[in-house]
Amino acid sequence: MESVKQAAILIGGKGTRLGDAVRSTPKPLLDVCGRPFVEHVILNLRRFGFDSFLLLAGYQAEVVQERYRGNSQFEEELGASINVVVEPSPLGTGGALKFAGDYLQDEFLLLNGDSIFDFNYLDLCNCAREHEPTEWLGRIALLPVESATRYGFVELNGATISEFREKPQEPESGLINSGVYWLRKKVLDYIVDTPCSLEQTIFPTLANEGQLLGRSYNGFFIDIGIPEDLDRARETLTDCLRKPAAFLDRDGTLNHDDGYTHRIENFRWIDGARAAIKQLNDAGYLVFIVTNQAGLARGYYNAAAVNTLHQWMQDELAREGAHFDDVRFCPHHPEGSIEELAITCDCRKPATGMLTSLIERWQPVLERSFMLGDAEKDAQAGEAAGVTGRKIAPLSILAEVQALLAHKG
Repeated sequence: MESVKQAAILIGGKGTRLGDAVRSTPKPLLDVCGRPFVEHVILNLRRFGFDSFLLLAGYQAEVVQERYRGNSQFEEELGASINVVVEPSPLGTGGALKFAGDYLQDEFLLLNGDSIFDFNYLDLCNCAREHEPTEWLGRIALLPVESATRYGFVELNGATISEFREKPQEPESGLINSGVYWLRKKVLDYIVDTPCSLEQTIFPTLANEGQLLGRSYNGFFIDIGIPEDLDRARETLTDCLRKPAAFLDRDGTLNHDDGYTHRIENFRWIDGARAAIKQLNDAGYLVFIVTNQAGLARGYYNAAAVNTLHQWMQDELAREGAHFDDVRFCPHHPEGSIEELAITCDCRKPATGMLTSLIERWQPVLERSFMLGDAEKDAQAGEAAGVTGRKIAPLSILAEVQALLAHKG
């Protein structure tokens, strides 16, 4: 399967319930914690490998174009492409998607730009599951709620969505549509007349034909559609999106240590390593690789080889609905043959430089974070950086991760 690449984001609605706040600004571009809300959505998606973003604009589209069309500062920060498609008149969510058809890949993520649902997107996009039909046009990420009256409920028949129910009059528990969809482009064939609503017209039709799958996920969710939730997002979003982190050694922990591993053809995953990373992703952990690479200082290979191998690892993980968020490698060794790398540094474990760099960049919740590796220096580096450090037994990464997740939550 091709790695996930594209996310289309609906930002064209008026947001009338927010009154004067959206008089001159589209709702998804309202400032929340120092940047437009939709940028929080995009930054979260970027962690999962999305590198092409399509903004489907309508209301106050000139504001969107001014900020994001061309080589914007945010695009540079993101390291990914952003394109803006403006509907010629209000077309509804289905019509906006149909109008953008020429820009869409064969499979793509579609989501609302005025809400964040924080879960493992790659599980929705990349993972086939047993007992699911192979012929489908969409998967919907569903959110279980204890009590809701603002959202309609979704009924499942096994893995298939069987019905969309109206908003309940009284609070009740159930599954709601989170506004996050993994779609096949053939869904556009169902959008004939516009304006058209995906949620009210197209999805019920697909459900009746057994073409729509539903998957339930737990995770932080907020929709800024009403003033109270906009205020809550402005007060809490930064803290709510902070995550604990798993710092993982590489050679001997994730892959068999065959000595200065740097070629794809020589890389051998340890059994359970990919499953361990996916379980961390599913549990809402950031995943970091932190690896000493003395082979660079010794002249056995170069940094490009390390980067190529790490990208291959990322692609391998993506096929199984997993990913790591960032990587640090130390190229130094005091006995190296490359003069500029033959130094005593502050990044080679058990020193903490690599972990400190990641902590400064990502601001993880340290009390729930941990460092795992096959050597005592890995545990020492973790403890010195302020997280739980543990030397693990050979081949035990999956069991160790499961035990720590059960303990730390």
